[in-house]
Amino acid sequence: MLVFPAILTFALQAATTTAVVQPTPSWLPRVDRFVGEQMQEQRVPGISLAIVKDGSLVVAKGYGESNVEHHVPVTAETIFQSGSVGKQFTAAAVMLMVEEGRLALEDPITKYLPDAPASWKPIRVRHLLTHTSGIPDYAVDSFDYRHDATEEELTRMMYALTPQFEPGAKWEYSNTGYLLLGAIIHRCPDGSTAISSPSGSSARSACRRRGSSARQTSFRTVPRATSYSTASSRTRIGLRPR
Repeated sequence: MLVFPAILTFALQAATTTAVVQPTPSWLPRVDRFVGEQMQEQRVPGISLAIVKDGSLVVAKGYGESNVEHHVPVTAETIFQSGSVGKQFTAAAVMLMVEEGRLALEDPITKYLPDAPASWKPIRVRHLLTHTSGIPDYAVDSFDYRHDATEEELTRMMYALTPQFEPGAKWEYSNTGYLLLGAIIHRCPDGSTAISSPSGSSARSACRRRGSSARQTSFRTVPRATSYSTASSRTRIGLRPR
């Protein structure tokens, strides 16, 4: 169970960049009570909330804690992990590259991951997109969600997974497939994809391989929330992507 609602954060970040917060509305205490009740009922440590009306940001605030161990409060600027929200963007990026002729849905994934296990050779790009590759999900209790591994390290960790069925034989949700698609995008020639917004403007997202150079960059402190999931009566640290 993912307990940090990333979509609320996306709405908040988008709204705060385009509008000014209005005077505190009289009905806000009712919202506060509702949010507090839901957090208690669903065991949510903290959330960021944005309320937008007619294009104007009415409320932007945080509730609860972004880090339970250190009692760090959630604010309107807290950054949350997005979880599986990213899958739709990964799929869109792949299809744009297919349109541009930089990869094909029928390409074997070993074309881009040449050091992958031999058992992966029958798997095509489309199998990863449609959760039909047979590669099992890495999102299990033994996975360390707090370790900031590079993409290369994560990809090699996935190589230890043995397909559970023939590609295309059945459907089974797999976070592994979309992690591998991200790696494939980065390994394609000129791994950058232009995505047009509804307004017609264009944003170019540069996809670069992560390696040792990622650890050599300068670091800055960001208000990033720790993610938690619930298991039985325990609260476990770590993001479960689905």
